[in-house]
Amino acid sequence: RCAIRLADRNTGAPVTGAVVAITADMPSMPAAHHMRPIEAAPGDAPGTYKATLTLEMAGRWALRIKVTGPVVDQIVHIEEFTAPSKAR
Repeated sequence: RCAIRLADRNTGAPVTGAVVAITADMPSMPAAHHMRPIEAAPGDAPGTYKATLTLEMAGRWALRIKVTGPVVDQIVHIEEFTAPSKAR
């Protein structure tokens, strides 16, 4: 689950009305593990957006967040995901 908060760089005010798309790639395996873009839904608070990604495997992923609307930006965030632990 991804939670994204967008704020104006100058004022810190929440950015509402944006279109936020997220995609993910594994940098260690280019073109082998690529996720199609998913559009994030507005969150509960102004300037927040949420999306659920289903990744193929644990490891280091590059999340690409593309923002359009009242502002235009692209952010790349590298994150290490671990496999969920199995209940015994």
